[in-house]
Amino acid sequence: MALDLTRTAIQIDDMAASLRAERAEWHSRIESARAAALEFDPIVYSAKQGQAGTNLDWIVPDVYDRLDVSYAPPPLPRDYIVVGVDGSHIDVSRHLPAHCYLINIGGMTLRYGSEPGAQVFSTPRLYADADELVIRDRFAPYREETISGTLLDAKRAVEELAGLLERLRELPPDIPAVGLIDGSLILFGMHRHPDFVVRNLVEEGYVALLDELRQLSLYRPLAIASYISLPRSMEVVNALRLSVCPYPIADCNRECGVRRIGERPCDLEVGGVLDRLLFDDLLRLGTRTAAFGSNADIVHNHYGRHGVSFFYVKTEEEIGRVEVPDWVAEDEALLGLVHSLVVEQCRIGPGYPVALKEAHEQAVVTGADRQHFVALVEDALAQQGLPVYSSEKNISKIRRWI
Repeated sequence: MALDLTRTAIQIDDMAASLRAERAEWHSRIESARAAALEFDPIVYSAKQGQAGTNLDWIVPDVYDRLDVSYAPPPLPRDYIVVGVDGSHIDVSRHLPAHCYLINIGGMTLRYGSEPGAQVFSTPRLYADADELVIRDRFAPYREETISGTLLDAKRAVEELAGLLERLRELPPDIPAVGLIDGSLILFGMHRHPDFVVRNLVEEGYVALLDELRQLSLYRPLAIASYISLPRSMEVVNALRLSVCPYPIADCNRECGVRRIGERPCDLEVGGVLDRLLFDDLLRLGTRTAAFGSNADIVHNHYGRHGVSFFYVKTEEEIGRVEVPDWVAEDEALLGLVHSLVVEQCRIGPGYPVALKEAHEQAVVTGADRQHFVALVEDALAQQGLPVYSSEKNISKIRRWI
């Protein structure tokens, strides 16, 4: 039997009623969080953050300015270039007759000013060799991890950054440029994998590319950034958690270890509030927050000199999160360039940076593309006299017998 939408609709109605009942309390916490933001003192916060014995269950950022300050975008240069890059992939499937995966990197280069122009690109690459399907520990070759799922996501992130670097190298050196990628600059979740996997994808992959981008920026006006639409981050709200903590030393395990989530003092003040909701009334159209420093473990332990900073910006449609390497955040001109360019890209998007929107169109792998890919694989195997097969489960999905 197919999905019973009648029963599902009843459950959805119950969910909506429950959410409505919680809405008043939710609004109260948002107002409480905004009041705490207006009273926030970055000096007191920094002292509390570095206090001996502080032990938190959540990541708090470095905060250098008040939370209620905002910055207007500076004027864009007369001539500038934006490069947007995105990626998509076809994962390894045990239902296919060949073990392989495909990564497609797409993007768009947009030039504004005296010589406007646009160029799109799409670069697919198939990975099928045995050494390309796994990450192997070079110091202990018997240790290996198959590239699929979350590891393929990380592999694609590395390839997106490599594709961005390749396009930025081709640009005229005298025109300011910003490279944009979709999503986060922080490879969250990688700490769950073995050390040799992190070394391969993060240190020797992602961070090595950040090194090259930083080097390229020394010889031309260049910044890179990532844009996150409808962010669900709570890092700044976590800073408020620490700020409103009533205990002399913030130690979650010692002071609140026996309390349920939702019953701790910080939960009652600001729990469940997203950063974007906090800043919705604190920002005006086009303005941004101060830059915050991320303290994610993967960045601290494996990004070397490349810290990651972030800020929130209010566009016509949403509060977006923008992440930049610290070398961009520490350069006022580059940070202003990123800010202004993101606001303008979202304006003409509309709602989302147009360079990333077009990059997604070039990178996306549709359902029809996947079917065509499978057919190409099967045809190539058949021409080589190799067996073409699929799992019985996959066949049963295609050929229903009732």
